[in-house]
Amino acid sequence: MTTETPTHDDAGSTRGGGAAVDRDDSLRSFALFVAGTLTFSWGLWALPLLGVLPPSSMGILARVGGFGPFVGALVALTASDRSVREWLRSNLRVRIPARWYGYALVLPPLLAGVGGLVHVVVFGASLDLKAINPLWFYPVAVVLVFLVGGGQEELGWRGFAQPALQGRLSAATASLVVGVVWALWHVPLFFVPGSPQGDLPFVPYVVAILASSVVLAWLYNASGSVLVPMLYHGGINPIAAYFPTGGVEAIGTATGYGSYTIAVVATAGLLLAVYGPRHLSTRPRVVLADLVASVPEVER
Repeated sequence: MTTETPTHDDAGSTRGGGAAVDRDDSLRSFALFVAGTLTFSWGLWALPLLGVLPPSSMGILARVGGFGPFVGALVALTASDRSVREWLRSNLRVRIPARWYGYALVLPPLLAGVGGLVHVVVFGASLDLKAINPLWFYPVAVVLVFLVGGGQEELGWRGFAQPALQGRLSAATASLVVGVVWALWHVPLFFVPGSPQGDLPFVPYVVAILASSVVLAWLYNASGSVLVPMLYHGGINPIAAYFPTGGVEAIGTATGYGSYTIAVVATAGLLLAVYGPRHLSTRPRVVLADLVASVPEVER
């Protein structure tokens, strides 16, 4: 992939030979991605629910199952005879404007701060900075989550599913479809004690997922690199421990998580207003054909 993004028509396909094939294949690729993702992750997470493994195993199973979106992308790429190496090389672009790394690093603590302010002003909570984790640990947590605690999910959600859908849909619509699957993917984790989502309020969580999907689509389309949403995801997972009205305990309440959700929804709305739903960026949205070529059916 070159550093220049191809021009897209209204359907989001690249102009030129093979565009129709790539466009028509995009929904099939997305369906294969969803099937592979849910099969891998849900298959692992079902083991404690079915009594095959003890609930105490959920910690490691949640981490391993978190690679489901990446596995789903590999399944879809392999099934369509696309090059995994080419896809990774196109997505993992390091040489991009530094401001995008800055946005990915600054936004999670900013959203937590705004969410805390909403919690105080709207719901009458009090600041409780003594309950938050030591600040020095946050950069360490970001690195860990970037690699194995959620950041790696973005290889599938934004690195594959988003551009696959953007071949047929606007960036905003594609982000919401990805967000619905992303939320659905998390559902089993709400029913197993000890899982990361076990103590979180379900409805605010789902709304935050949908809004976060819009923010992540913006970061991906605007930067052209999946490393940026990976870094952002690396920040949003551990930021709960730094929620200013009481850390994890505060954000685990309906009003606490609801306050954070309000901040994310407002951010998503602002991005849609500024950049528009079609591309969610000043540059054309990324489509799967930009990242990796497909092999025509007659050559398979």
